[in-house]
Amino acid sequence: MHFISLKIISLACLYLAVALYAGCLIFLLLDIRELSEVFLIAGFIIHTFSQVSRGYFIGIFTPNAVVEGIFFLPWCLACLLLSLRLFKKEGSPLGAPLVLLCFFAIIALFYPKGVIPMSPYTKTAYSTLFFFFEIFAHACFLLGACFGFLYIRGKEKSTLFNSLVIWGFILYSIAQVVGAIWCYLGWAALFNWSERHMQSATIWCFYAAYLHLHLLPSWDMKRRAAFSLAGGFIVFALSYSGHVMEMGMTRIGG
Repeated sequence: MHFISLKIISLACLYLAVALYAGCLIFLLLDIRELSEVFLIAGFIIHTFSQVSRGYFIGIFTPNAVVEGIFFLPWCLACLLLSLRLFKKEGSPLGAPLVLLCFFAIIALFYPKGVIPMSPYTKTAYSTLFFFFEIFAHACFLLGACFGFLYIRGKEKSTLFNSLVIWGFILYSIAQVVGAIWCYLGWAALFNWSERHMQSATIWCFYAAYLHLHLLPSWDMKRRAAFSLAGGFIVFALSYSGHVMEMGMTRIGG
C-alpha cells in the first residue's frame, strides 16, 4: 500500500506545482517579481518531488516514468527558466515563456497519469537516458521558439533563442547516439524505419539545417528567429502526435 500513498502524494504535488506556476505568471503580470520568483522556485521543487515519486507508481522504481515526456517537459521548462534567472538574464521577458510553461503543465493535468509497463527493451539505462536528453532538448527548442518570436516582435534584444537552439541540438544529438545504442540492444539495429525514428530524424535534420544556414550571406538573426519559431511548431506537432497515440496504451495506476 506504500506505493499507493506515494501515488496520491505525487498527483497532489503535480496539481500544486501547476497552481504555483500559474501563480508565478499572475504575479509577474502584476509586476510583483519577487513573489513571482518565489512561486516559480516553490513550483519547481514540488514538481521535482512529484516526478521522482512518480517512479514508484507501480510499486517498484521505474526511471522511465520519471522522464515521461508529458510530465517531464514542464519540469525541463521550469528548470531552464530558473537557470535564466540564476545567470542574471533580467533583461529577458519571462511572461511569454511562463505562458508556455503553464500551457504544457496544464496539458499534463489532463493526460492519463498511469505508467506504461516496462518492456524488456526499456530496462536498459540507455532507454532512460534517451528520454532524458530528448525531452530536455525539446524544452530548449520550444523555449528557443518562444524567445525567437519575441525577437521578431522586438520584445527581446538578445539572441538568447540562438543559444537555446544550439544547446537543444547538442542534447538532441546525444539523445540520438544513446537511442541508437538502446535500439541496437533491443532490436539488433541502430535505426528502424518506424514512424518514431523518422520523427526524430526529421527534427535532427531540421536543426542541423538551422546551424548550417548561417553560412548564407543573407541569413540574418531575424531569419534565424523565424526558423527557430517554425522549429518549435514542428517539435510540438511531432512529439505530441506520439503522446496522443500513447494515450490509448494500457497503463498501470490510472
